[in-house]
Amino acid sequence: MADSTVHTYNPFVKRSSYQRSSIWTYQAASAVSWLLVVGFGVYSCTHRGGHKSAPEHDHVLAHDDHLNAFSQTKVVTGIYWIILLVSQLGYISQLWSSDEQHVTTAANVAPYFVLNNLFVLAFTLLFVHAKFWWAEVFDILSLINQATVYWSFSDLHPFIHFPVVAGPYAWSLLTFFWNGAVAVGSNSTPMRLVANIFIWVYFVYGQAHIVIRNDHYFGYALSLLTFSLSLKQLAIKIISLQWIFAFTIFGVFMVSSLYSTTTNFLGLNFFLVPREEPEQADREREPLLANE
Repeated sequence: MADSTVHTYNPFVKRSSYQRSSIWTYQAASAVSWLLVVGFGVYSCTHRGGHKSAPEHDHVLAHDDHLNAFSQTKVVTGIYWIILLVSQLGYISQLWSSDEQHVTTAANVAPYFVLNNLFVLAFTLLFVHAKFWWAEVFDILSLINQATVYWSFSDLHPFIHFPVVAGPYAWSLLTFFWNGAVAVGSNSTPMRLVANIFIWVYFVYGQAHIVIRNDHYFGYALSLLTFSLSLKQLAIKIISLQWIFAFTIFGVFMVSSLYSTTTNFLGLNFFLVPREEPEQADREREPLLANE
């Protein structure tokens, strides 16, 4: 009885159907949380102000204000966010679809989408008020949330997977290192040397996801963000290993993503094994399981 009650009220439980009231709730929460992210994001990027006693803490979310070894160029990162936000509008529209299956699938990941938007909003507000360590906490929470939905839902349509899962996940991953460098508060040579090591942690973590899930959408998201990182690091310091490493990682991400796109098109996994075989075996066992 207790388990049934928890299942009923737990919004993160995957369901085969939803009551109309639940769909209305997800429609409203998804739209409002998206608007909050857009509204506060635009305001933070276009308005300066704040503490007269601490001018270095201007209220603006921009990579140029706190240069470090994980800073990105505004233009490319801005393009990334435009793509992500527009794609999220496409996801939100799925909650109004006339296809019941599309609505159910979208509703299953809606709690993660709303929660991550709230984490992004909290991160933005804390960052622009120079609360970098607290901002890091919310970015970690975002990473946990995105990792959970990433590994819990393996068969989402691309129109849902990228805007809800892969896109925000890639951003949270890179932001973890960028804001962490800001929180440390130094762009000195020793700190850049440390960053030369941590950029490979970022690479290994991201590449592992691409390989294990054969996820080209996550790969392309990482590629664009790493390209932005590469350009900025080159602009900051020409004689440096960071931009060389970043361009190398960008290249590997891009090649892996293109390879993943090809194998997915051919119906293979990353290791060239047909993806249909396990699914076919399960379908063949279904009558036997039913008889049991």
